[in-house]
Amino acid sequence: MRIWRRLGAVAIAASLLAGCVNTKFKTDATVQSFVVADEPYAAGIGRDIIAQGGKAGDAVAAMALAMTASLPSRVGLTGGGVCVLFDAASKKARTIDFLPRPVGAGGVAIPAMTRGLYAVQASAGVLRWEQVVAPAEQLAQFSPGLSRALVQDLGAFGGRLAADSDARRRLLGAGTPAVGTVAAQPELAATLSVLRRQGVGAFYAGPLAATVAQGLGLDPAQLRAYQPRVGATLTVPFDISDLHVPDTTEPESGAALIQAWKAVAALPPAERATRATQLLGATGAGATAAGAGVMVIDPDENGAACAFTQGAPFGTGRGIPGTGMLVAQGVDRGGFGAPALIANSIIGRTLFAGVGTAGGSDGPAAGPAALLSVALPSGLEDNSTAPQIQAARPQSIPGRVSFIGCRVSTEDGIRYCQTATDPRAGSLALTVESERKRD
Repeated sequence: MRIWRRLGAVAIAASLLAGCVNTKFKTDATVQSFVVADEPYAAGIGRDIIAQGGKAGDAVAAMALAMTASLPSRVGLTGGGVCVLFDAASKKARTIDFLPRPVGAGGVAIPAMTRGLYAVQASAGVLRWEQVVAPAEQLAQFSPGLSRALVQDLGAFGGRLAADSDARRRLLGAGTPAVGTVAAQPELAATLSVLRRQGVGAFYAGPLAATVAQGLGLDPAQLRAYQPRVGATLTVPFDISDLHVPDTTEPESGAALIQAWKAVAALPPAERATRATQLLGATGAGATAAGAGVMVIDPDENGAACAFTQGAPFGTGRGIPGTGMLVAQGVDRGGFGAPALIANSIIGRTLFAGVGTAGGSDGPAAGPAALLSVALPSGLEDNSTAPQIQAARPQSIPGRVSFIGCRVSTEDGIRYCQTATDPRAGSLALTVESERKRD
């Protein structure tokens, strides 16, 4: 009887700590995973990767590579990005920083994307590298038709493409195409094929690397020496969860996000997002770097959120002949985009994955401001669902944001998640159901 009383007391205490209860497993229920990307073809590839047994790192790497073909205005092999990852088993979060920082003439950046994505997939994935690259190669070779997201960017920024670039010839042709226009990119497919067959090392040493270095005007030794930065996240503990943002040094990112969160957390909920926007210096006016995001919560409740950029829309507008790649513009600020996760590190579960991005004309700090406009209510308010938070986001806050938000029921301890995409972007959110592993 004493044993049963003790167990009953433990159960009652656990029920009072919503989110602390080990409720990862629900009898006879399927496991749900959530995939969001700022371009719909990429989201479909992320869904397929998860359905094939992939994890969060596999899915975000595959979606990013896919967007080099389906959204080259914002994502490219000569660009880069930054990811926040949460491992549910170890209950630890990390930053993988592969931002395209300027090093060459005219602000040309070191191409950081391929080694960065390889690091993400190696640390948070389980599939073979070639499985992650192959869908992007197929997308480039056999175009399913241009998506609304890319057509919007071509209409707004297509004039930045150099007249002699492969991208202008393939994507623009005689003028801005319509949604669904078939536009294969065989040169890019060939480049992706090299990455699939020979691995990421081929991008930094060998014939392809020589072509890349020449096209960028960089010393091949500079290219060969590049490595992404892997480290901890910047964290704000609250309640029984933690906010994780990338530990990057650029203005408008990293520490600026943490400072803004801490400064507004105690304010009335209706005032937080607007005040955070002011503190970040987001004005909503002026040209800025453009970004794109992907986010995943996988079957094991691992989380990943990444923001990518080519710098300015379509980068510098110049192409590297014969490769299908555009030359990215380096970034020295974080306004293009900001990823974040909220996780319960007591039992190991991701409760929020979101990315705020700038559209190219949103002014400074647009991506971080957009992110905090949904991360603050997701973390600090108990009742609002993801769609409600997205609908209530002040229209005065610049940038775009999509996210996955989860709540833990105080009645049954089960985690319920929903996705919310920004209606102003070409984002797509998908739910993947799979059978629960049983011992």
